[in-house]
Formats: sequence, C-alpha cells, structure tokens
Amino acid sequence: MSRRKTKKVRIGNIFVGGDAPVAVQGMTKCLTGDIKRVVTDAQRMAKAGAEIIRVAVLNEADIQGLQALKTKINVPLVADIHYHRKLAMLAIEGGADKIRINPGNTSSKDIREIIKLAKEKKIAVRIGINSGSVKIKGTLPKSMVSSALDTLKLFQDADFHSIVVSLKTPSVTDTIASYREIAEYMDYPLHLGITEAGRGYLALSKSAIGIGALLLEGIGDTIRVSLTEPPYKEIEAGRAILQAAGIRRFAPEIISCPTCGRTQVDISGVLKKVEKEAAKLQKTYPALKNFKIAVMGCSVNGPGEAKQADIGIAGGKGRFVLFKKGIIIGTYQEKNIVNKLLTETRKLLTKGEK
Repeated sequence: MSRRKTKKVRIGNIFVGGDAPVAVQGMTKCLTGDIKRVVTDAQRMAKAGAEIIRVAVLNEADIQGLQALKTKINVPLVADIHYHRKLAMLAIEGGADKIRINPGNTSSKDIREIIKLAKEKKIAVRIGINSGSVKIKGTLPKSMVSSALDTLKLFQDADFHSIVVSLKTPSVTDTIASYREIAEYMDYPLHLGITEAGRGYLALSKSAIGIGALLLEGIGDTIRVSLTEPPYKEIEAGRAILQAAGIRRFAPEIISCPTCGRTQVDISGVLKKVEKEAAKLQKTYPALKNFKIAVMGCSVNGPGEAKQADIGIAGGKGRFVLFKKGIIIGTYQEKNIVNKLLTETRKLLTKGEK
C-alpha cells in the first residue's frame, strides 16, 4: 500500500501528513467551560492514546476552559468553531493548537480574518466540511468537494498552507466518494471520519469500513471515530482501526478461533487470561506490540495458525501444544498453559528474537 503524499502540517507538538504517522483524535463530550469535567474527559482520552483532542467552543467560558485544559495535558487541542469569528480569534489567542471551521456556517469575510490571525500565530486550520451544513448542488460528494475547494482558495490566496481538510457524512459510500475525489485535487492532509455514526456495532462497522477503506487506498492522515459514547471509546476504536488496517501497531495481535463443537479446552477463559497478562507484559516490554500471538482451540487450523505466529498454542483434549517461531516447545495441561506461554514470550523479548 502506497500512502498518498501530502504536505506536513504541525499541530502543537506533533505533525500530520507527510511521513508522520496517521494520528488518532477524538472530541470531548461536555461543555468546555466545565473545567473539571473537560479535564477529566481529556485526561482519560490521553490515557487511551489520543494524539489530538478537539473541544467545542460556544462562548467565552469555553475559551477559559480551553486555556485551563492546556495546562493539564500535553496533547494538541483543536477548537471547534461554528458561526462566530470572534470565538475563533479568541481561541487562537488563547492557545489553541488548531482551529476547525465549518465553511457552511462561516462567511468568507470571517474566514479571511481567521486566516490572517492563524498565520500570524502559526497555527493550523481544518476546513471541516459536513454534509449537514453544505448546500447541495448535484450529488452530495461533488457538493462537498466543491465547498472544500472554494474555501481552500481563500487560504491559498492568503499564502496560508497549514491546512487540514475533512469531508464527513453519515454515509459510508458518500464519505468515501468525497475523499477519493478531493484527494485528486490537493495535497493537504486529510482528516477522516464517518460523522454521526451513532453507537454500538453499526456505528463501529460504519467507521471501520469507511475509514478503513480509505486508509487501505493510502488516503488519510488523521482519523476520528465519531461515537455517541464516552470519548475515550473513540480513541480505542480509532487505534483498533489503524491496527486492523496494518497502518500502526499499538498492542500485540492476538488471534483466536471462534470455537466450535471440536473444541475440548476453555478457549474463552484462556484467551481472557492471555489478553490480561499480555497487557501487563507490554508495560515492561513495549516491543510486545509487534508480536502475533495465537490462541487456537483444535487440530484443524490450530497448529497451522500457531506455527505462523511468533508464539501460539493449539488445544487438544484438556491440553495445549505450544509453538514458538514455528517450532513445538512442548505439550502442557490447560491449567499451566498461560504461564508457560508467558514464560516463553518473555524469553523471546529478552533475547530480542522479534
């Protein structure tokens, strides 16, 4: 997979686009002026792995919340602005690392003023096109792209290039079509997402398909999984999508069989222990994130999958065969297999065999 070449844009203490990793971001779900709550939300997001955090700015109290948040976390903050040029200017002056504007509710005159101050303060701006705010002429994707390109010209006329662009809809197909088309016209970083995806399995599926399809085509430099759920879950889902697409690694890949009538061991119980212990082990050995661990239940696919992993187990009748780098280490009772798996994994990590 060849990633689309884009300009590299600085956002606080990180970069997006160019050769920078695809960044995971999310948005807080409370009034930014509620300082205690917004700090709690943001800190939990940061702990989950957020690399950019966006906050809503509706009034001057939210500017104060933004400033307070800047002192509490070391993650770039994006001020999400709609309608009000004054709030955008205050957010820029207040230390926002990036401004998100919506051309659907911000006049060209106001955008020019925002560009002028953002250029002076050397911060990035995201042109955030949403299907709910765009004037539709013809198809929705073409209308989204047209709006983005018209707005982009305002920035280019001002010789301003610290730009990120997004074109979000709740439709997977419309979103993919919009990003594919805009990618043909410009080389600025793209922020991906399926907006208003909802919650639960359908929301996660829409986001994984929409974001994942674009990433696999080399399109996308930052992502947000928009969920009607606590904000840290957006970060967890975003990281999972990047790892599933083979874009980044955050944790070991643990593959396991779904189980069936052939299974004669407690795969679910063993898997739960392996996941728990692997998470602990990674804190000591960060390189574990690059490992592939197989937890398999029977003799059909189990040995083959276990052999192909860095380390893996294949179940039989109350017992497991342990494989390390494709070689059988031994056969062990179910009650002992997790400890043995961990022991051999530590050996791989300490010997640098990965």
